[in-house]
Amino acid sequence: MLSEQQQNPTLVDANHHEMYLQQLHQTMVDNFTGFPSPATVHIDENPTVMGFDFPLATEDDIERLELAVKQSSIMRSQYVQYLNLTKSIHLTVVQSFSMFFSDFAMTNYSYYGVERAEYPKTPKKAMKKYDVFSICMLDAWRSHGINAVVLMEQLKKAIYHISRRRYTRNQVLKKKMKQLQGN
Repeated sequence: MLSEQQQNPTLVDANHHEMYLQQLHQTMVDNFTGFPSPATVHIDENPTVMGFDFPLATEDDIERLELAVKQSSIMRSQYVQYLNLTKSIHLTVVQSFSMFFSDFAMTNYSYYGVERAEYPKTPKKAMKKYDVFSICMLDAWRSHGINAVVLMEQLKKAIYHISRRRYTRNQVLKKKMKQLQGN
């Protein structure tokens, strides 16, 4: 019989995440009793990425995911599987982007990034440098007919749609403020 700690390895902190995953994997291998029958094998209908709730709500969540994907092959494969199973083949990246990232989380990102001091007021981070936006999405959706060029164009369009929604929300708020001040 395994001790309680061997049965349920604990995550000490974020720096020990990879060690935790390896320990958990080893525990699962040690307790493995055989392959399931073909009737019980199925694709996970509700894929997850451990430690993340989608759509990611903040820029910090995106940065954490990027770090996790770069540091852990297990996290990377979970994220790629999540992308692959969540986006339907018939949907474009633009149509499905909000399933993965909130508009608020994407505020400081653009495809190429903008680092000039004069515009915009806040610099934009380059999505093309992030594995979560480039390599992982390409790996997940290659079977959907998406290549590097299509992904780049679709990500640019997604960012454009996000900025249009933000502009529209701001205009509606300004209009409401004027109406309230007029009354």
